Amino acid sequence: MEESVCPLCNSRLVLVDDELVCESCGYVAQDTNIISSEFGQKKTSYELGSQIGFKNQYLQENFSRIGESSSLKYYRMLSERWLKTERENEEYYCMKVISRVCEKLAIPENVAVYAFEFSKRLLSKRLEHEGVTVPIVCLYALMISCKKSKIDRITMKKLFRTFRTLGYRVSLAALAKVSCLTNTAIEPKPVEEYLTTIIPSIATNPVVLERAKKYYLSPVEYERKLYRTTIAILSHVDKYRRGGHNPYALATTAAYAGEITISKIEHRPPLFSQRIISESVDVAEYTIREQYSELFREAVNKLLHDLDK
Repeated sequence: MEESVCPLCNSRLVLVDDELVCESCGYVAQDTNIISSEFGQKKTSYELGSQIGFKNQYLQENFSRIGESSSLKYYRMLSERWLKTERENEEYYCMKVISRVCEKLAIPENVAVYAFEFSKRLLSKRLEHEGVTVPIVCLYALMISCKKSKIDRITMKKLFRTFRTLGYRVSLAALAKVSCLTNTAIEPKPVEEYLTTIIPSIATNPVVLERAKKYYLSPVEYERKLYRTTIAILSHVDKYRRGGHNPYALATTAAYAGEITISKIEHRPPLFSQRIISESVDVAEYTIREQYSELFREAVNKLLHDLDK
């Protein structure tokens, strides 16, 4: 039999129980024209209902409120009566991918709804660029939706890791192609906005918590002081010099510079090292070291000089 390719993700279709099934995403070809060896009958028009993992507990329970959205409610109704067209199959598969990722990362339902609506506008254009699959469209839609909703804890790196953990093949090259299909640009957030996520992650590190007890009444007191000092440090770093650096990594290094500044003002040892902060927020230790030497060492000296005046 001639080898077939999945229309959704371009992976190989394999024969499973008289059905042509995508070995990557589980899509079932609608017209397989396979002769069943058991019954000697011609099998045609396989519907989405025979797709591997078609019905799952998450879709029924966790999407109950999302189902109030007219689009998602419509596709849930279609799924119960079987989807007929390739476009309907793609949109339902897209909704299923988004729901799995949102479940894994505990993303709010309104973000999932916006991501689904946004992804529908891209599906019809994805064939214009080779290698743009349904999962990569879902990834781009979730990135836009999370940024629009200002969910700082969901980073591009975390989304990539989650998609790959769930078995979806995504790449930066394909993501760049998706960005050509829409006028919606992914604008990087200001460095300062990442501090509300990074500083609590550092302050709740067990080592930092134990050391902070010697100098502060509560972790909140330390978090506030570190936040104010880090903002002051960033004001001494020229915004043009920040260009070309990952804003999340810059915010991490700025927090480290803030702790160095506080330790010198209070004449105490730093509460955390570059290694501890690296483990707390998942930024490479050498990145923190290089950025501190390049951008923040001078800023720390300037701030301390201003405070001495």
